[in-house]
Order: sequence, then structure tokens, then C-alpha cells
Amino acid sequence: MSSQVRKLMASGFGQLRHEPTAKRIQAVLGGDTIVDSTRAVLVWEPRRIVPSYAVPVGDVRGGLVSAGAVSAGPGDDVGVALADVTALRVLDPRVPFTVHSTAGEAVDLRAAGQVRPGAGFRPADQDLAGLVILDFGAFDAWYVVLDGARRARPVTPWSDGPGA
Repeated sequence: MSSQVRKLMASGFGQLRHEPTAKRIQAVLGGDTIVDSTRAVLVWEPRRIVPSYAVPVGDVRGGLVSAGAVSAGPGDDVGVALADVTALRVLDPRVPFTVHSTAGEAVDLRAAGQVRPGAGFRPADQDLAGLVILDFGAFDAWYVVLDGARRARPVTPWSDGPGA
């Protein structure tokens, strides 16, 4: 029996979701490669429709300093209403990364002589223990490495393309 994709996707909007990716990803800040990981995971916080990359803390070259615990998510009035998809208001890319909808710890990134406040988030979830979710916008560039070479243009976590 076939399932409508919209219904399948919407059924998980209220949950923390993740999916490992086989991509090798790199993130650059100040000309330095700060993230280099073959163990990245795509993570969708509850109500988010766009994932973010999470990597093992050890794959981040720099300091991750606690910026404080996050316990309460955004209010029910935050986000976009998609009544034909879900009763929950959806957190689309206009809602900043620093707005979290699951419990965890926000972290500041100190790397390449810079401090990026709130650039990471460690969710308080057993399945994601040891990972830090990263703010795409906190870095100067992101790359996918294919056959040992960086992809020519920066890539977002939700884009496809060669080797995706």
C-alpha cells in the first residue's frame, strides 16, 4: 500500500529526527578548516523542516564553550502555519538557528581567532550523545568532499547534487 509522502513527513514534525549521511563534510572559518567529518548526521529539531549537520565533537577543531542550557522551545505562535500538512507551526529557515525546539546545551565556537556565539547545540538526546549540531551560517563556507577533492561550490545540508 502506498503512503503519501506529505503525511509521512508531517507525522514526525513534533519529534527530534536524525539520519546519518555518507558525505564527508567540511566547514571553513577564517580560512581554516574547522570541521572535517565522515560521520555527519542530518538532524531536524522538532517542528523544523530543514535539517542541520551534526558532527562528533572530536571532528570540530576549536573550542566549544557552553552558552547555557536550553529547556523550553519556541512558543506555539512561532513559525509558519501549514494547515494542510500539520497542526503544528513549522520552523522554516527564517527562524534562526539559535531558536531550539528540544532540550540541550547551546555552545559558542572559538576557532580561527574568532568567537561565534550560539554556533552549536548539543541536544539532550541519548541517540545524539557526543554530537554537536552546527549553525550553517556561523561558518564562511561548507563543502562536500568527493573523490578527495572539495566540491567547487559550498553546499547546504539540504542540497543534492553530484555524490549527494
